[in-house]
Amino acid sequence: MIVSEEARALHEAALFVDLHCDLILAKKLIGWDWKKRHAPNPLFGAPLFGHCDIPRLHEGGVNAMALGLVINPLRRRSGPAAIDADLARMAAEVTRSPDDLAICGTVQAIRTAKAQGRIACFAGLEGAHGLDTRLEDLPRFRAAGLRYVGLAHFSANTACRPMVGWGADNTAPLSDYGRALVDELGRLGILVDLAHVGRAGVIEAAARANKPVIISHTACTAVHPSPRGVDDGLLRAVADTDGVVGVIFVTPFLGPGGVHRVVQHLDHIRRTVGVRHAAVGTDWEGFAVFPEALDSAEKLPNLTQALLDAGWSTADVHAVLGENFLRVFGAVCG
Repeated sequence: MIVSEEARALHEAALFVDLHCDLILAKKLIGWDWKKRHAPNPLFGAPLFGHCDIPRLHEGGVNAMALGLVINPLRRRSGPAAIDADLARMAAEVTRSPDDLAICGTVQAIRTAKAQGRIACFAGLEGAHGLDTRLEDLPRFRAAGLRYVGLAHFSANTACRPMVGWGADNTAPLSDYGRALVDELGRLGILVDLAHVGRAGVIEAAARANKPVIISHTACTAVHPSPRGVDDGLLRAVADTDGVVGVIFVTPFLGPGGVHRVVQHLDHIRRTVGVRHAAVGTDWEGFAVFPEALDSAEKLPNLTQALLDAGWSTADVHAVLGENFLRVFGAVCG
């Protein structure tokens, strides 16, 4: 895909935030070296892993990223210790690459990191099962860089049911513990992430939250039916909190069409609830399949080009690439 000078300049000026990247998982499972420039995954759809590293993130113009903490649901009681270990992995990578990475917990810190040429990092937990109901551990996790908690991943837990996976139920409400978790996250200044959560749980959590909520990485079922997508009612529930919905890059959830399909999902959010509520959550390194134009981090300017090709204004492109999320981040985290 040819990227124009106009698109490159716009992309460089923007502050791009990826709402969900699984680099910590890749490090944990296969020892992925963040510092080394790796060749892009050569297989069709770039399955499983191999989508990013620090050199390619810089080249692609990634300025901030939420690093997913994936905790084994079969080892619930050791979940808090596993969260500590993953947060330590994030800190170790920042220590290894202090000129390239920074742990950032506020909007100002993220903007400062961009000005310094560093990539801002913060953590997002995938699934409340990792907490083992220990709300008292949340302040410690926040101090180490945790800035959002996903209420579910691919398994049921004591807070809620997922939309797909083990124990999935789109009609199940939050549990009493789930409601207490939403309340405590709001009190502590940690974002509530409703990716993976069953439909009724999303509706209830959004209505209960007293601050904006996010869906970090998903797609729109109105554009392409998918068990990991959200319908227009859920878009409105998130928008009613002044939150954002991050469009994922994973092909089975987007449907065919590559980078232009990503734009179609973003455009659906823009037309349904307003551009203010659209964002991007790549799910790179998430053991999935990606479109060719977005299967490696240095290709990210292709998205900016596709947005311009679709008639998006400069202001709207800046909004969806990062400013929308930064508004929400600031409202909740500082």
